[in-house]
Amino acid sequence: MKEFLNDVERLREQSRDEKDRRIAHLGSESATSILVLNQALALHMVCVLRHMRHFVTADRFDSRTVAHEFLEHTVRESEHSDLIVARIRQLGGEPTFERNSERGRGQFACDSLSEFEEFIRHDLLAEHVVVSMYGELIESLAESDVTSRQLLGQILSLEEEHAEVMLNFVAVVVD
Repeated sequence: MKEFLNDVERLREQSRDEKDRRIAHLGSESATSILVLNQALALHMVCVLRHMRHFVTADRFDSRTVAHEFLEHTVRESEHSDLIVARIRQLGGEPTFERNSERGRGQFACDSLSEFEEFIRHDLLAEHVVVSMYGELIESLAESDVTSRQLLGQILSLEEEHAEVMLNFVAVVVD
């Protein structure tokens, strides 16, 4: 049940380790930006999968309002990924996609609304970790790449909104 929280925390830890190891060896500001943007892209891949899973589950339980919101979140997360990929390419880099977190996610056993509520609560914690991680990624860019920093800042504000909306989902699912 905590799989997405674990994925996000694992990505955060990998991000910190990789950044510390590689930034000194990269030699250019654009290479640092590409590294940070690829970390944000990996994070988005996890979020897209999480929101899509919730869309399908909410729809199954006839929670149409919640299902529609999760579908919108899925679309927005995909759009954010597109923006990140475009920026990576502008900088002359290649986007990399985190695939490890997607293994074993085909099965999602959720047999009741109370279980679904519990999943949303755990994923709300993951959303808070995502928000925190975005702050770290933005900070790591400092003033070296203002354009990428602004892009991630815009996405961060939308992620904060997602966290607020998810908190409301719990009330809607229970009712």
